[in-house]
Amino acid sequence: MEREIVRLDMDRDFEAFEDLLKISFGEATNSKKEMYEWLFENNPYNKSGNMMYLLKEGDKVIGCDGLLPNELYVNGKTLLTAHSVKSMTHPDYKRQGIFRKMTENSCERGKQDGVDVIIGLANDQSYPAYQKFGWPTLFEKEVYVKPILINNILKRRIKIGFLSEAANSVYTVFMKNKLKNQMDKEIKFEILDRVPEEIQKCWDRYKSKYNVLLVRDYKYLNYRYNERPDINYVTILARHKGEIIGFAILHNAVANGSNMTSAVEFFTDPDNERYIKALANGIAKYCYDKGLEYAVIGTGHYGEYRKVLLNNGFMVTRKPPKNNMMIAHILSDKVTLEEITGHEKWHITQGDGETELDL
Repeated sequence: MEREIVRLDMDRDFEAFEDLLKISFGEATNSKKEMYEWLFENNPYNKSGNMMYLLKEGDKVIGCDGLLPNELYVNGKTLLTAHSVKSMTHPDYKRQGIFRKMTENSCERGKQDGVDVIIGLANDQSYPAYQKFGWPTLFEKEVYVKPILINNILKRRIKIGFLSEAANSVYTVFMKNKLKNQMDKEIKFEILDRVPEEIQKCWDRYKSKYNVLLVRDYKYLNYRYNERPDINYVTILARHKGEIIGFAILHNAVANGSNMTSAVEFFTDPDNERYIKALANGIAKYCYDKGLEYAVIGTGHYGEYRKVLLNNGFMVTRKPPKNNMMIAHILSDKVTLEEITGHEKWHITQGDGETELDL
């Protein structure tokens, strides 16, 4: 039967696309049509339509690979980048070169639409293939976690319910008092259910202090967090003398039976340890107020983020994230591989890529 590569048509193809999603990533994967319409169709960085491509055999989708375009800030330059996402091959069609065929198609389509560099967070299944294709590795992503409430941890270890609850109560009171004493009295917090336009000022103030990161202006944050239809994010603004000096955007969820939050955005002056600590403490206080058991943050190694977090109760996760290998493929002469290689050059958060979409 003849095969063809087509652009994803949400009305014609979504049911077959959804079938491959569940086969590839399991029934728990986010397969809401409204989410994918927002993700692909409504992306404001699209140049000529969505960049999600399917390999079809008749009406059956047997392969898939796509790009999510956005902007990348590199040493003062603003480039068009795209995350490689939803790379899938139907298990009945493995070892037929489909993964390579779809990857090459994405690169060609990206080049046609003016993409300067494709980046992606590969997992242990796709990473060996990208290595064979010659895609260089930029770094291995690190993620940090801070326990807030430890009742579930204690229940697994102590096995006696009332003892674990008592121990958790003592620990919580002690840690809340410790946090209260550490809070910066001059920095105030606002909790919002939307990202405000005013956040643009924070991006404009600090962007030149960074080396490599996705552009986090209001255009991007509004699309990424305000317009997503299936998740209600929480925005925390940190203000000093009335000005926004940092922000975090949180995705509250249940993971492994625990109520938690993931800081999908965590942004401030990368060299200001006071501001970084204050923002991290603001997240911890929010977690105590909402009864959340732990907080997860990703930042990259640029600036003072890592040092401050590790000195204030965060720790590197025992297991690396599923999608942890940052890879890239250069498509234009506007950027060099040297400019973007190395974890120490990047600010990267939990909201980058596609991992958080299934949380």
